[in-house]
Amino acid sequence: MKNIYRLIPASLAILAIAMAFSTQANASDLANLNSLSQTEFLALSKDLAAVTSTKAIEPAAPLGISGFDVSASTSMTRIQDGATWAKASGDSATHLIQTKLSISKGLSGGWDVGGFVSKVPSTNVSVAGLHVKYALLEGNAITPAIAVRASHSRMGGVSGMELNNTGLDVLISKGFVGFTPYLGVGTVYSNAQATGKSDESFTQGKSFVGVSWNVLLVNLSAEYDRTGKNSTVGLKAGVRF
Repeated sequence: MKNIYRLIPASLAILAIAMAFSTQANASDLANLNSLSQTEFLALSKDLAAVTSTKAIEPAAPLGISGFDVSASTSMTRIQDGATWAKASGDSATHLIQTKLSISKGLSGGWDVGGFVSKVPSTNVSVAGLHVKYALLEGNAITPAIAVRASHSRMGGVSGMELNNTGLDVLISKGFVGFTPYLGVGTVYSNAQATGKSDESFTQGKSFVGVSWNVLLVNLSAEYDRTGKNSTVGLKAGVRF
């Protein structure tokens, strides 16, 4: 039992180190949007949508009416158009690292609700979002859990630019003695606006696969997500019950 509880500070310490390291990412404020062509603005918006759209890093099974999930996470997204990012930010980057605090609450009838706030260190990009998940099949020892999830996120912090993402996912998971692998597919609809640019609206497909590990209150999860052409790897640590 003592060894299990020692995993809580250890797992959070690992995540804290990752977050501290992320502040060294080679990126800077998006302050040169006026220098972008309309085509470059669209490319930048797609990269940002892949970073800022909701990634809950959770299985399909509902939390239940007494359930909570409180966590911190860090994720790394590969940029597709590094030249445009460099032009807009004044600095080169191949990946953007995001740190996030999240909370989810189980409700009755297979419903969960959640929200998050996050930051992309060394940039002026911040994000807030929420999601609602409904379990079509709650799952048991034999059958998997199947759920649908709707989400919305909004980018902040970038002067003269707005970006909103609305997502819809279908996911499936099956628990095996503390480990719960899961996978899903979905769509992200994004709208980007910037001073001096025409609005851009676009839809990107997404797919993701992950695993969640629970022992008592401890939860560690990892997920690989592909939104559009951008790949994201995420690690989450916290308390889930």
